[in-house]
Amino acid sequence: MKEIFEESGWLAINKPEGIESFGIIRELKFKFKFKKIGFVGTLDPLASGVLLVAINKATKLIPKMHLKNKHYELIIFFGAETKSLDIESRYTNYKKLNHDPEKRLEKIRNFIGSYNQKIPIFSAHKINGKNFYQLARKNQNLTHKYKGIEVSSLKIISNTDHTMSIKIECSAGFYVRSFASELSYELNELGYAISIKRTKIGDIDINKCLDIQNILDFSCIN
Repeated sequence: MKEIFEESGWLAINKPEGIESFGIIRELKFKFKFKKIGFVGTLDPLASGVLLVAINKATKLIPKMHLKNKHYELIIFFGAETKSLDIESRYTNYKKLNHDPEKRLEKIRNFIGSYNQKIPIFSAHKINGKNFYQLARKNQNLTHKYKGIEVSSLKIISNTDHTMSIKIECSAGFYVRSFASELSYELNELGYAISIKRTKIGDIDINKCLDIQNILDFSCIN
């Protein structure tokens, strides 16, 4: 067992919904006693998909891997919005639907390219050493900050009255929940993310990822 704990490399994990990215790290460190461990790109607790975990010497490569493009599948619900921009918090506003399929197709194209994206208050972005979400949950007032990002491609998979499913390829630092809200406002609608799945980081596809429970059971890395 000791030689495995001292090895360096990567684990590609399919993170389930309902657990924080740091929760995955804590479980792995507790189970295998790795000297160093880290991950590429925080996934929201309610998001799922590709989480690349670096072990021991591989942690030095995290900044380089973080720069790789990421792919997501997003489902937006229209007609209401929440403070967290996803299903974590309650509705704050409602609005009658103004469904126009052609307008949605037209407006989504405006987001392809580079722009400054608003960082959501429910996020791991830090201010004075504390995460935004820690302060937001204490109802502290936060000044909105923006970050330069780039969207390489957007593809609509389905488009109904209340929902839209989209495939996204984007740069590091892109906030999927913010995009759901931004697109909704661009359409003169209210909306929030009801499903976020990261399907790819660089060349690592979700189909290559392991189930976290199998790793903890040691059945996939024996």
